[in-house]
Amino acid sequence: MSNDDAADDVVARRVLVPDLGDELTEVLRQVEELLLTLAAWEEEPDGPGPFVLPAPLAGRCALDALRRIQDILAPTQTPSEMLDHGAQVRLRLVGPDGRYEHMPLRAVTIAVADLDALAAAAAVLGHTVATRTDTELAEAIAAGTEAAAPTYGPAPAPRDIIERLARLHGLLDLAVSDDTRQLITVLDRAGTTEPVVLDHTTEAAYQRLADRMSVMWGGGAASRFLY
Repeated sequence: MSNDDAADDVVARRVLVPDLGDELTEVLRQVEELLLTLAAWEEEPDGPGPFVLPAPLAGRCALDALRRIQDILAPTQTPSEMLDHGAQVRLRLVGPDGRYEHMPLRAVTIAVADLDALAAAAAVLGHTVATRTDTELAEAIAAGTEAAAPTYGPAPAPRDIIERLARLHGLLDLAVSDDTRQLITVLDRAGTTEPVVLDHTTEAAYQRLADRMSVMWGGGAASRFLY
């Protein structure tokens, strides 16, 4: 079997996820609200006529994929209220000398089909708000962004949510490298109560991966990957 054939047979990937806490879970919430609104428009029986979503969005495909990913990512994120009450992050990751602590990473398994669904959804949504602003789908997207407004504060712009979805997908779909393989091996061998202490090799791998993740996540997040 060729390498390309082997790649085609992969149904799930081991992925490293940084603990971004409320920042990541809020992005998931916003995207879910947007996709929920599209699903409601598609399923509305009393609407003026059939509202047909394109394939990545139709039949709750992207919404279901997002929710499966939410279920996987939620246990990897430490809510701010836990930290405010003195709780520690769920996994401590420290440097070789033990004197400084990194933002934790968790290794999880995500279905490739779900990652592909998020990528396809971001592409269709982005194309719509960029070039098809007079369509019913663009109107539904605008309604979805209103639904995604935080409890306090204005609703995000459609482009903002779509960009965050694309960045989320990029964060979860970083190309596999020797760095990711080394860190996944270390995390898979770690227990659940003791800190994970990196050696000099895995420390260097962490630093390189943190740089890649910071670039992908954007928004000045680089400083958040190291304490």
